[in-house]
Amino acid sequence: MQDLAFADKSQLARNKQPPPRITKRVRDAIDAMVNDGADYQSAARSVGMSTYRLRLALQLPHVMAFYRAQCQVLRSAQHARNIHRLAEIRDADNNMPAVNAIKALEQLADEQQSKSSHASPGITLRIVNINATPAQQTQTTIDANIDSTEPSDD
Repeated sequence: MQDLAFADKSQLARNKQPPPRITKRVRDAIDAMVNDGADYQSAARSVGMSTYRLRLALQLPHVMAFYRAQCQVLRSAQHARNIHRLAEIRDADNNMPAVNAIKALEQLADEQQSKSSHASPGITLRIVNINATPAQQTQTTIDANIDSTEPSDD
């Protein structure tokens, strides 16, 4: 009788929903986009999906969270390669475009880490600096005095 008191009754919950799932085809399409650099149309084609269905899947929050996580994994994996490439460039002749590209990649990773993905409770004030003096518009004044016109001889 005591076993019934501690039995799992989670199936009795009326409003309980299963965790959101990502299908294997959507997961494989995201892997193709992230790891192979494919656009979503060719990624959908490679897994046998229509581009419409993949686009609908990418609109779901849990699918986008998985996509962002995969991009973060790729970015982290490239970090070590960037260090080795910088060492090669350091020893070579002028190769500033590659150095600038690596800087951009590293800054992109830093920006992604600094952004918070969840909203904090409370009120957020955003102060935007706008120019204090609005642009002056030039106006053309036309002087139309009725008194100064001469009467016509009709």
